Amino acid sequence: MSTNPYIILVDDNEIDLFLHEKLIRLSGISDNIDRFTTAREALDFIRKKGPLPDIILLDIQMPELDGFDFLREYEHIEHIDRENTTIFMVSSSLDFGDISKAKANPLVKSFIKKPLNVKELKDEISTSAN
Repeated sequence: MSTNPYIILVDDNEIDLFLHEKLIRLSGISDNIDRFTTAREALDFIRKKGPLPDIILLDIQMPELDGFDFLREYEHIEHIDRENTTIFMVSSSLDFGDISKAKANPLVKSFIKKPLNVKELKDEISTSAN
């Protein structure tokens, strides 16, 4: 993974998006970030545009399409190389069903609790790069 990975944040909560982007920038993880308030916007962006992100931080609970809906559609986008993108599910949900479903999905590298903890995120990114 590059030293300045391209990260996409997908979350319907504008405050979480703002805070997560700030944390990622201030921690030095990356300054190459796009953010989306709906899963549909993120999917449309991925379908129409390159480059593909190195990392996707994907909220679970969102209106219209939730994080799991995103994953189902993302899996069927034909022109992308999913091997080069790491997806982390991010949620404040304590629902064991959501957490286990996220961890069981082969597209998801890990589940990270909100609010983001910079050390945990760095550790997860470091682990996924190996």
